[in-house]
Amino acid sequence: MGQASEGQVQVERRDTVAIVRFANPPHGFVANKGAAQLCEAVGQLIEDNGIRAIVLTGGQEGVFIRHADVGQIARAADALAGGRIAPSSFVTTPFMELGAMLEAAHKPVIAAIDGVCMGGGFELALACTVRIASPMARSIGLPEIRIDIIPGAGGIKRLSDAIGMHRARLFALRGAVVSAEEALDLGLVDEIAPSALDRAVALAEEFAGRAVTAVRVIMRLAREQSGLEGVGMAMGELLRDDQSARARLHRFTEQGEWLETLS
Repeated sequence: MGQASEGQVQVERRDTVAIVRFANPPHGFVANKGAAQLCEAVGQLIEDNGIRAIVLTGGQEGVFIRHADVGQIARAADALAGGRIAPSSFVTTPFMELGAMLEAAHKPVIAAIDGVCMGGGFELALACTVRIASPMARSIGLPEIRIDIIPGAGGIKRLSDAIGMHRARLFALRGAVVSAEEALDLGLVDEIAPSALDRAVALAEEFAGRAVTAVRVIMRLAREQSGLEGVGMAMGELLRDDQSARARLHRFTEQGEWLETLS
C-alpha cells in the first residue's frame, strides 16, 4: 500500500488497485488545473501494468466533484466574445482529455460517488466504466441549462449511451438533479452501497483478479461496439496469443469444472 499526492489529487495503491481522490476545498469545483492533475495521475495508472483497476472518488466529505468551475467558464466566455480564443479551444481542454482518457481506458475505472456530483463532475463519472453511489449522494445530474449553457464535456453523448437518446435529452433539457435512489432507477448509476468507496474497491479487486487480456478485449469491444466479425476476430486472437487462457480452458475440461460453480 502506498500514497502519493499532487496538488488536488491523491493516489493510493492497494496491490493491483489504485484509488484516485480529488479534493479542491472548500467547494469541490474542478477547473482545468485540477483536470490536468487528474489526467496525469490517471494516465500513469492506466499505463502501469501493476495496476489492474482504478477507483475515482472525492477527497472531501460529501463531495465527489461538485461541478466544473463556473468562474473559469465565464472568463473563457469573455475571451471567446473578445476573439482572444477560438471555440475549437474547448475541444482540447484538460477536462475533455480526461473524459476521453477515462472512456478509452483498457482497464476498469470505477466512480465511487460519495457526495455531490453535478455538471462536469457527473460528466467525468459518466466516462467511467462503473458508477457506485452512496445514499448520501443526493445531488447527481446535469443542471447546466439552469445557467444557460450545456454539458460541454461529453455528458449528453455518454448519458445517451447509458440510458438512451430520448431520456438523456430530456434529462439535460430539464437540468435534472436527482438523488442516488432516483439515479439508480434511471440507470445513471449501477449500484447504491452504504459506502460507495468500499463497494467500488471490492468491485475493482474483483476485476483486478480477472485475466488481463480478457478484460482488455471486453473493454475495447464494448467501447468500439464491434460487429460480429470484430468479436470473432478478437476471440480468435485471444485464443491464439494468450497462453494462460488456453491453459485455463484445458484445466476446466480436464478437471470437470462447471461454470455456475466458479466465482
